[in-house]
Amino acid sequence: MIFVSFIVLVSAGFAASTAVAHHSQAAFYDVESRTEIEGEVTSTRWRNPHVAFTVTVMGADGEEQWSVESNSLNALERIGISPDTVAVGDQIRIWGPRSKFDRYSMRAYNILLASGDEVVMMPQASTEQHWVDHELLAVTPPLENKDITESVEQADGIFRVWAYGRIRLINPELPLTVAAAAAKTAYDPVTDDPVMRCIPTGMPAVMDVTFPIEFVAQADDIVLRLEQWDTVRTIHMSGDPGAPDGQPATREGYSVGHWDGGILVVETSNIDWIFFDDRGTPLSSAVRVVERFTLSEDENSLHWQATTFDPETFTEPVVQEQTFTWEPGEEIKPYECAMAG
Repeated sequence: MIFVSFIVLVSAGFAASTAVAHHSQAAFYDVESRTEIEGEVTSTRWRNPHVAFTVTVMGADGEEQWSVESNSLNALERIGISPDTVAVGDQIRIWGPRSKFDRYSMRAYNILLASGDEVVMMPQASTEQHWVDHELLAVTPPLENKDITESVEQADGIFRVWAYGRIRLINPELPLTVAAAAAKTAYDPVTDDPVMRCIPTGMPAVMDVTFPIEFVAQADDIVLRLEQWDTVRTIHMSGDPGAPDGQPATREGYSVGHWDGGILVVETSNIDWIFFDDRGTPLSSAVRVVERFTLSEDENSLHWQATTFDPETFTEPVVQEQTFTWEPGEEIKPYECAMAG
Protein backbone atom coordinates (compact mmCIF):
# COMPACT_ATOMS: atom_id res chain seq x y z
CA MET A 1 0.00 0.00 0.00
CA ILE A 2 1.15 3.57 -0.70
CA PHE A 3 0.60 6.42 1.73
CA VAL A 4 0.42 10.02 0.54
CA SER A 5 0.77 13.34 2.40
CA PHE A 6 1.05 16.88 1.09
CA ILE A 7 4.24 18.69 2.15
CA VAL A 8 6.32 21.69 1.18
CA LEU A 9 10.08 22.16 0.95
CA VAL A 10 11.70 22.04 4.40
CA SER A 11 15.42 21.86 3.69
CA ALA A 12 17.97 22.44 0.96
CA GLY A 13 18.55 18.71 0.72
CA PHE A 14 14.87 18.03 0.14
CA ALA A 15 14.74 20.86 -2.39
CA ALA A 16 16.33 18.75 -5.10
CA SER A 17 13.40 16.36 -5.08
CA THR A 18 10.35 18.56 -4.51
CA ALA A 19 10.81 22.25 -5.23
CA VAL A 20 10.72 23.64 -8.74
CA ALA A 21 10.63 27.06 -10.33
CA HIS A 22 7.18 28.13 -11.44
CA HIS A 23 7.84 27.36 -15.11
CA SER A 24 11.27 25.71 -15.43
CA GLN A 25 10.23 22.22 -14.40
CA ALA A 26 12.51 20.69 -17.05
CA ALA A 27 15.45 21.57 -14.80
CA PHE A 28 14.10 19.21 -12.14
CA TYR A 29 11.97 16.63 -13.93
CA ASP A 30 12.43 14.35 -16.91
CA VAL A 31 9.48 15.74 -18.84
CA GLU A 32 10.03 13.22 -21.64
CA SER A 33 9.09 10.28 -19.42
CA ARG A 34 6.20 9.42 -17.10
CA THR A 35 5.65 7.16 -14.13
CA GLU A 36 2.56 6.01 -12.21
CA ILE A 37 2.00 5.26 -8.54
CA GLU A 38 -1.05 4.39 -6.46
CA GLY A 39 -1.71 5.35 -2.88
CA GLU A 40 -3.82 6.31 0.08
CA VAL A 41 -4.04 9.96 1.09
CA THR A 42 -3.08 10.41 4.74
CA SER A 43 -2.68 14.20 5.09
CA THR A 44 -2.75 17.33 2.98
CA ARG A 45 -1.11 20.76 2.80
CA TRP A 46 -2.06 23.31 0.15
CA ARG A 47 0.29 26.31 -0.24
CA ASN A 48 2.00 28.33 -2.94
CA PRO A 49 4.31 28.10 -4.79
CA HIS A 50 3.34 24.41 -5.15
CA VAL A 51 1.24 21.80 -3.45
CA ALA A 52 3.41 18.75 -2.77
CA PHE A 53 2.94 15.15 -1.63
CA THR A 54 5.05 12.58 0.16
CA VAL A 55 4.34 8.97 -0.71
CA THR A 56 5.33 5.78 1.08
CA VAL A 57 5.46 2.88 -1.36
CA MET A 58 5.66 -0.76 -0.31
CA GLY A 59 7.93 -1.97 -3.09
CA ALA A 60 9.51 -5.33 -3.72
CA ASP A 61 12.43 -4.41 -1.47
CA GLY A 62 10.40 -2.73 1.25
CA GLU A 63 9.30 0.85 1.85
CA GLU A 64 10.12 3.54 -0.70
CA GLN A 65 9.63 7.17 0.33
CA TRP A 66 8.31 9.20 -2.63
CA SER A 67 8.02 12.96 -2.99
CA VAL A 68 5.32 14.20 -5.38
CA GLU A 69 4.84 17.84 -6.38
CA SER A 70 1.75 19.32 -8.02
CA ASN A 71 0.49 22.66 -9.32
CA SER A 72 0.31 25.93 -7.40
CA LEU A 73 -2.54 26.42 -4.96
CA ASN A 74 -4.02 29.32 -6.96
CA ALA A 75 -3.88 27.41 -10.24
CA LEU A 76 -5.63 24.41 -8.69
CA GLU A 77 -8.35 26.63 -7.22
CA ARG A 78 -8.98 28.15 -10.66
CA ILE A 79 -9.66 24.76 -12.22
CA GLY A 80 -11.96 23.75 -9.37
CA ILE A 81 -9.56 21.54 -7.40
CA SER A 82 -9.63 21.95 -3.62
CA PRO A 83 -8.69 19.87 -0.56
CA ASP A 84 -12.15 18.34 -0.88
CA THR A 85 -11.24 16.88 -4.27
CA VAL A 86 -8.68 14.56 -2.72
CA ALA A 87 -9.69 13.61 0.83
CA VAL A 88 -7.62 11.92 3.51
CA GLY A 89 -8.11 8.17 3.24
CA ASP A 90 -8.85 8.20 -0.49
CA GLN A 91 -7.08 5.62 -2.62
CA ILE A 92 -5.74 7.43 -5.69
CA ARG A 93 -3.33 7.01 -8.59
CA ILE A 94 -0.80 9.64 -9.66
CA TRP A 95 0.82 10.00 -13.10
CA GLY A 96 3.59 12.36 -14.21
CA PRO A 97 7.32 12.85 -14.88
CA ARG A 98 10.04 11.57 -12.55
CA SER A 99 12.68 13.71 -10.89
CA LYS A 100 16.14 14.00 -12.43
CA PHE A 101 17.67 13.98 -8.94
CA ASP A 102 15.78 11.38 -6.92
CA ARG A 103 14.43 8.05 -8.17
CA TYR A 104 11.54 8.33 -5.69
CA SER A 105 10.31 11.78 -6.71
CA MET A 106 7.84 12.86 -9.40
CA ARG A 107 5.39 15.57 -10.41
CA ALA A 108 1.63 14.98 -10.53
CA TYR A 109 0.15 15.76 -13.94
CA ASN A 110 -2.97 13.60 -13.57
CA ILE A 111 -4.75 11.96 -10.62
CA LEU A 112 -7.30 9.15 -10.67
CA LEU A 113 -9.65 9.95 -7.79
CA ALA A 114 -11.29 7.52 -5.40
CA SER A 115 -14.55 8.14 -7.28
CA GLY A 116 -13.00 6.65 -10.41
CA ASP A 117 -12.87 10.01 -12.19
CA GLU A 118 -9.63 11.37 -13.60
CA VAL A 119 -8.56 14.97 -13.03
CA VAL A 120 -5.81 16.88 -14.85
CA MET A 121 -3.75 18.68 -12.21
CA MET A 122 -1.46 20.60 -14.57
CA PRO A 123 -3.32 21.47 -17.79
CA GLN A 124 -0.50 23.86 -18.75
CA ALA A 125 1.85 20.87 -18.94
CA SER A 126 -0.42 18.05 -20.11
CA THR A 127 -4.08 18.11 -21.14
CA GLU A 128 -4.18 14.44 -22.13
CA GLN A 129 -6.27 11.84 -20.37
CA HIS A 130 -4.11 9.02 -19.00
CA TRP A 131 -6.64 6.47 -17.79
CA VAL A 132 -8.82 6.25 -20.91
CA ASP A 133 -11.16 3.67 -19.36
CA HIS A 134 -12.28 6.24 -16.78
CA GLU A 135 -14.26 9.46 -17.00
CA LEU A 136 -12.29 12.69 -17.31
CA LEU A 137 -13.67 15.08 -14.69
CA ALA A 138 -14.23 18.58 -16.09
CA VAL A 139 -13.58 20.59 -12.95
CA THR A 140 -12.93 24.04 -14.41
CA PRO A 141 -15.65 26.35 -13.08
CA PRO A 142 -17.28 28.01 -16.12
CA LEU A 143 -16.62 31.75 -15.86
CA GLU A 144 -19.89 32.47 -17.67
CA ASN A 145 -21.77 31.30 -14.58
CA LYS A 146 -20.21 34.11 -12.57
CA ASP A 147 -21.83 37.53 -12.29
CA ILE A 148 -19.52 39.66 -14.42
CA THR A 149 -21.67 42.81 -14.50
CA GLU A 150 -19.40 44.81 -12.21
CA SER A 151 -16.28 43.62 -14.03
CA VAL A 152 -17.65 44.77 -17.38
CA GLU A 153 -18.90 48.11 -16.06
CA GLN A 154 -15.59 48.99 -14.40
CA ALA A 155 -13.34 48.01 -17.33
CA ASP A 156 -11.75 51.16 -18.74
CA GLY A 157 -9.06 50.69 -21.35
CA ILE A 158 -6.12 48.89 -19.78
CA PHE A 159 -7.62 49.42 -16.32
CA ARG A 160 -8.99 45.97 -15.55
CA VAL A 161 -7.83 42.47 -14.60
CA TRP A 162 -6.04 40.60 -17.38
CA ALA A 163 -5.55 36.85 -17.54
CA TYR A 164 -1.93 35.82 -17.75
CA GLY A 165 -0.08 35.57 -21.04
CA ARG A 166 2.74 33.40 -22.35
CA ILE A 167 6.07 35.15 -22.67
CA ARG A 168 8.36 34.51 -25.62
CA LEU A 169 11.76 35.71 -26.70
CA ILE A 170 11.96 37.61 -30.00
CA ASN A 171 15.75 37.33 -30.34
CA PRO A 172 16.84 34.04 -31.98
CA GLU A 173 18.73 33.37 -28.73
CA LEU A 174 19.99 35.33 -25.75
CA PRO A 175 23.00 37.43 -26.89
CA LEU A 176 25.14 36.82 -23.79
CA THR A 177 28.47 38.40 -23.03
CA VAL A 178 31.31 36.02 -22.17
CA ALA A 179 31.00 36.82 -18.46
CA ALA A 180 27.21 36.35 -18.47
CA ALA A 181 27.48 33.02 -20.28
CA ALA A 182 29.95 31.79 -17.66
CA ALA A 183 27.68 32.91 -14.82
CA LYS A 184 24.70 31.16 -16.39
CA THR A 185 26.67 27.95 -16.79
CA ALA A 186 27.54 28.03 -13.09
CA TYR A 187 23.88 28.47 -12.09
CA ASP A 188 22.44 25.54 -10.10
CA PRO A 189 18.62 25.65 -9.94
CA VAL A 190 18.55 23.43 -6.86
CA THR A 191 20.61 25.81 -4.70
CA ASP A 192 20.43 29.15 -6.54
CA ASP A 193 16.75 29.48 -7.50
CA PRO A 194 15.14 32.11 -5.20
CA VAL A 195 11.75 30.41 -5.65
CA MET A 196 13.09 27.71 -3.34
CA ARG A 197 12.96 30.26 -0.53
CA CYS A 198 9.76 32.03 -1.59
CA ILE A 199 11.75 35.09 -2.65
CA PRO A 200 9.74 37.12 -5.22
CA THR A 201 11.38 37.66 -8.57
CA GLY A 202 12.32 41.15 -9.80
CA MET A 203 12.14 43.02 -13.08
CA PRO A 204 11.91 42.00 -15.82
CA ALA A 205 11.41 38.36 -14.79
CA VAL A 206 8.46 39.32 -12.58
CA MET A 207 6.48 40.02 -15.77
CA ASP A 208 6.84 36.40 -16.86
CA VAL A 209 3.60 35.73 -15.04
CA THR A 210 1.43 32.65 -14.77
CA PHE A 211 -1.37 34.44 -12.92
CA PRO A 212 -3.57 37.49 -13.63
CA ILE A 213 -2.42 41.11 -13.51
CA GLU A 214 -4.40 44.31 -12.92
CA PHE A 215 -3.89 47.96 -13.84
CA VAL A 216 -5.35 50.47 -11.36
CA ALA A 217 -5.38 54.27 -11.68
CA GLN A 218 -4.11 55.87 -8.49
CA ALA A 219 -4.05 59.68 -8.39
CA ASP A 220 -1.55 60.69 -11.10
CA ASP A 221 0.14 57.29 -11.21
CA ILE A 222 -0.70 53.77 -12.34
CA VAL A 223 -0.44 50.75 -10.06
CA LEU A 224 0.21 47.37 -11.66
CA ARG A 225 -0.79 44.50 -9.39
CA LEU A 226 0.60 41.05 -10.10
CA GLU A 227 -1.05 38.08 -8.39
CA GLN A 228 2.15 36.09 -8.59
CA TRP A 229 4.26 36.92 -5.52
CA ASP A 230 1.67 39.59 -4.50
CA THR A 231 3.85 42.08 -6.37
CA VAL A 232 2.81 45.74 -6.68
CA ARG A 233 4.53 47.98 -9.24
CA THR A 234 4.02 51.74 -9.21
CA ILE A 235 4.32 53.44 -12.61
CA HIS A 236 5.11 57.12 -12.08
CA MET A 237 3.40 59.04 -14.87
CA SER A 238 5.45 62.23 -14.63
CA GLY A 239 7.29 61.20 -17.79
CA ASP A 240 10.49 62.71 -16.36
CA PRO A 241 13.45 60.52 -17.43
CA GLY A 242 15.48 61.94 -14.56
CA ALA A 243 12.94 60.93 -11.91
CA PRO A 244 14.78 57.73 -10.89
CA ASP A 245 17.87 59.73 -9.87
CA GLY A 246 18.35 59.38 -6.13
CA GLN A 247 15.65 56.72 -5.78
CA PRO A 248 16.58 53.47 -3.98
CA ALA A 249 17.03 50.32 -6.03
CA THR A 250 14.37 47.64 -5.53
CA ARG A 251 13.42 44.31 -7.09
CA GLU A 252 10.70 46.03 -9.14
CA GLY A 253 12.91 49.04 -9.91
CA TYR A 254 11.67 52.60 -10.41
CA SER A 255 9.22 52.90 -13.31
CA VAL A 256 8.37 56.08 -15.22
CA GLY A 257 5.52 55.96 -17.72
CA HIS A 258 3.87 58.05 -20.40
CA TRP A 259 1.21 57.62 -23.05
CA ASP A 260 2.28 57.38 -26.68
CA GLY A 261 -1.10 57.69 -28.35
CA GLY A 262 -3.01 54.81 -26.80
CA ILE A 263 0.14 52.88 -25.87
CA LEU A 264 1.46 52.90 -22.30
CA VAL A 265 5.25 53.16 -22.41
CA VAL A 266 7.12 52.36 -19.19
CA GLU A 267 10.85 52.72 -18.57
CA THR A 268 12.26 50.98 -15.50
CA SER A 269 15.69 51.39 -13.94
CA ASN A 270 17.16 51.18 -10.41
CA ILE A 271 16.53 47.42 -10.51
CA ASP A 272 18.02 45.42 -7.65
CA TRP A 273 17.69 41.91 -9.00
CA ILE A 274 20.28 39.39 -10.19
CA PHE A 275 18.42 37.21 -12.71
CA PHE A 276 16.87 37.99 -16.09
CA ASP A 277 14.85 34.75 -16.08
CA ASP A 278 14.34 31.53 -14.13
CA ARG A 279 17.26 29.82 -15.88
CA GLY A 280 20.11 31.68 -14.24
CA THR A 281 20.74 34.41 -16.82
CA PRO A 282 22.40 37.17 -14.75
CA LEU A 283 21.57 40.87 -14.59
CA SER A 284 23.74 43.81 -13.60
CA SER A 285 22.82 47.01 -11.80
CA ALA A 286 23.02 48.80 -15.17
CA VAL A 287 19.91 47.02 -16.48
CA ARG A 288 17.12 49.13 -17.98
CA VAL A 289 13.77 47.86 -19.29
CA VAL A 290 11.38 49.62 -21.68
CA GLU A 291 7.86 48.17 -21.85
CA ARG A 292 5.02 48.96 -24.25
CA PHE A 293 1.46 47.95 -23.34
CA THR A 294 -0.85 48.07 -26.37
CA LEU A 295 -4.60 47.56 -26.08
CA SER A 296 -6.30 45.78 -28.98
CA GLU A 297 -9.03 47.57 -30.93
CA ASP A 298 -11.76 45.38 -29.42
CA GLU A 299 -10.18 45.82 -25.96
CA ASN A 300 -10.19 42.06 -25.39
CA SER A 301 -6.41 41.66 -25.32
CA LEU A 302 -3.34 43.56 -24.19
CA HIS A 303 0.00 43.14 -25.96
CA TRP A 304 3.16 43.54 -23.89
CA GLN A 305 6.57 44.08 -25.39
CA ALA A 306 9.69 44.61 -23.30
CA THR A 307 13.18 45.56 -24.42
CA THR A 308 15.93 44.91 -21.89
CA PHE A 309 19.22 46.79 -22.08
CA ASP A 310 22.14 45.49 -20.00
CA PRO A 311 25.61 45.91 -21.55
CA GLU A 312 27.19 43.69 -18.92
CA THR A 313 24.86 40.79 -19.73
CA PHE A 314 23.77 41.20 -23.36
CA THR A 315 25.68 42.21 -26.46
CA GLU A 316 22.47 43.68 -27.90
CA PRO A 317 18.99 44.55 -26.57
CA VAL A 318 16.75 41.60 -25.72
CA VAL A 319 13.10 41.78 -26.78
CA GLN A 320 10.26 39.77 -25.22
CA GLU A 321 6.52 39.83 -25.76
CA GLN A 322 3.29 38.27 -24.58
CA THR A 323 -0.44 38.89 -24.93
CA PHE A 324 -2.81 39.07 -21.99
CA THR A 325 -6.49 38.30 -22.54
CA TRP A 326 -9.52 39.82 -20.86
CA GLU A 327 -11.77 37.34 -19.10
CA PRO A 328 -14.55 39.33 -17.37
CA GLY A 329 -14.99 38.13 -13.82
CA GLU A 330 -11.36 37.16 -13.31
CA GLU A 331 -9.81 38.56 -10.16
CA ILE A 332 -6.50 38.88 -8.33
CA LYS A 333 -6.16 36.29 -5.57
CA PRO A 334 -3.71 36.39 -2.65
CA TYR A 335 -0.57 34.41 -3.46
CA GLU A 336 1.05 34.27 -0.02
CA CYS A 337 3.97 32.03 -0.85
CA ALA A 338 5.04 30.02 2.19
CA MET A 339 7.43 27.14 2.58
CA ALA A 340 7.03 24.66 5.40
CA GLY A 341 8.75 25.65 8.59
